Amino acid sequence: MTLTLIRRTGTETLELVPRLKPLYANAYSEPPYEMSEEDIEQFEFRITKHAGLDGFVLVAGELDGPFVGFSYGFTFPPGRWWTGVKTDPPPADVASGPLFAMIELGVHTDFRGRGFSSQLVDALLAGRPEPFASLISRPGAQAHAMYQCWGWKKVGTAQTYPHWPVEDIDVLPLHNSKSPEHSRKGPRS
Repeated sequence: MTLTLIRRTGTETLELVPRLKPLYANAYSEPPYEMSEEDIEQFEFRITKHAGLDGFVLVAGELDGPFVGFSYGFTFPPGRWWTGVKTDPPPADVASGPLFAMIELGVHTDFRGRGFSSQLVDALLAGRPEPFASLISRPGAQAHAMYQCWGWKKVGTAQTYPHWPVEDIDVLPLHNSKSPEHSRKGPRS
């Protein structure tokens, strides 16, 4: 099966939200996530807000029409970092420049284990001008282990919302001659 990738920037993404919301609900329906109805409703609010931010990009993957996965993020300007109830400060080299914040990666439960996550993230990060990408991932989740295999490194922890657990903050160098540029190691999901 060939995944067709759709790339959108800015508010042109909003036309896709009705198709993304049920995919988000499915992708986060299993442990350790098990999102509440309120969390799922908040997804629409968050992506609508994020679509208007600098550097916003979304990549969605479809197979013969239906979306099977998506990923999106936007640019944090120099000095901006993850926020929440409690968040560790960023490393100095990461804080000194702009940062691409990967906010979501969701793949439908019926389509996991086929390499779609890797394709979505590769397409999302392709050509990014920021020196680093960062994300928050939940220890114990399949995605957390996948990010570690791909070379993302833990640099701290954050608790985004009071009712969410403490999660890891991971960073990936995108343009560092000392590190392989967004290379994948290990199994591809």
